[in-house]
Amino acid sequence: MYRTVLRMSSVALFVVLTLGLAATSKAQFRASVQGTVTDANGATVQGANVTLTNRETGRAQQVQTSDGGFYRFSSLAPGSYTLLAEHAGFKKSIQDITVKAEEVQGVDLALTPGEVSETVTITGDEQPLQTENANVDRAITTREILRLPQFGRDPYELARLTPGVFGQGARSGSGGTVNLPNTTGPGGSNTSIFQTENQVPISANGQRVSANNYQIDGVSVNSLGHGGAAVVTPNQESVKEVRVLSTAYSAEYGRNTGAQILVVSQNGTNEFHGSAFFKYNDPGLNA
Repeated sequence: MYRTVLRMSSVALFVVLTLGLAATSKAQFRASVQGTVTDANGATVQGANVTLTNRETGRAQQVQTSDGGFYRFSSLAPGSYTLLAEHAGFKKSIQDITVKAEEVQGVDLALTPGEVSETVTITGDEQPLQTENANVDRAITTREILRLPQFGRDPYELARLTPGVFGQGARSGSGGTVNLPNTTGPGGSNTSIFQTENQVPISANGQRVSANNYQIDGVSVNSLGHGGAAVVTPNQESVKEVRVLSTAYSAEYGRNTGAQILVVSQNGTNEFHGSAFFKYNDPGLNA
């Protein structure tokens, strides 16, 4: 009897912990979509239903516009979404959008008078003008992470693609990174097999390498011993997107003055998929 009760208690504890982890997993994403819903005359529409559907997972969430016609969806994983706005006496308005990692995106929707059964589908530029902030940044997509060359399969090396970021791309004969002048630190993650710190040699708008900041799913992975170094370097398959801010004006990025490197892990889809790779590294080939 005692063993049965103990076993049931262990199962109940496991279920509670699993549900708790599932509930907190939503907080890892900080991207959001917001905007206003207006009619043909430009007046805001109050109480319109706005539905956002993730085309990769099928998950849908719905909100109603406020008195000022404003709506907002928060804690979004990067990916492809469909935005639907509807209200009695208006045609449905549908727009496909792309949510990028850790970005606040503004999307305004317009409703035209007509039957609710009618639908207006809006197609346009997938890279609209950023109107929500003045950050200088760039989203490095899954396709780029998987296909662009990265020594040691280190996604952090792609931070050099961001405007305002200068990177030292040289390598020593042994395969280790060559640091920028007047910098000290561990260097790249592949200079030693026992080394965990990865101090990528990049400078954002003239700031020191030690001023860079690293986060994975909103959690700081900065080294406490070497400034501007990460203690966790994710592999390419585990990364959905990387957002690199070379100039950050928001107070949430106040820890360091250099590049803000924000990694978002893969969130999964409804399609089964996998990958395999073979890697061979020989110092004699590094030249």
